[in-house]
Amino acid sequence: MRRSLIGGILFLAFCAVLAACAAGGGDSRPEDALSLYVTAYLEGRYEDAWRLLSSEDRGVKSLEAWLDERKDSGTFLARNLHRLIGHEVLEFTRVDENHARATVEIRIPDFRVVVGEVSGAMEAATWPAGALENVSFVRRNVGAFEQKYQTQGIPKRTIRETVLLVREDGQWRVRAGLRERK
Repeated sequence: MRRSLIGGILFLAFCAVLAACAAGGGDSRPEDALSLYVTAYLEGRYEDAWRLLSSEDRGVKSLEAWLDERKDSGTFLARNLHRLIGHEVLEFTRVDENHARATVEIRIPDFRVVVGEVSGAMEAATWPAGALENVSFVRRNVGAFEQKYQTQGIPKRTIRETVLLVREDGQWRVRAGLRERK
């Protein structure tokens, strides 16, 4: 019994090794690297995104500098902003065995429109004189915009970007073309 159990375990290990070799060993796919990078970036997981950058980019920008440039206040909105953001890979081209290029479309809330609408409405309104009336006034007006955006959706803008990828040691990485800030 013990001998057949050990034989079975060795057979399964051998099958796992064969499967890994058939799948290209440790080779990653450029599409997967791009998806992991964009998702990590949009979710604010910048450390994970940095790890998916090319060695050239990581050499230009240390993890600490990368994170420092992207740090946010950690507010409720900042932590949950990724829920309002979407992306789609529109085109993917493998240039050669070590280079690829993709066009990514990213849809983000257009806070310029939101702030402009709210600001314009509040500026044009007749504000009450009393402090407590002001509180009620602001709550009503902010509530009206909240209701509008819940039913009609938050205005969004769409940005297309070309992303370059490079294969390094069998792993695909995003080539962001980073430069040191001056």
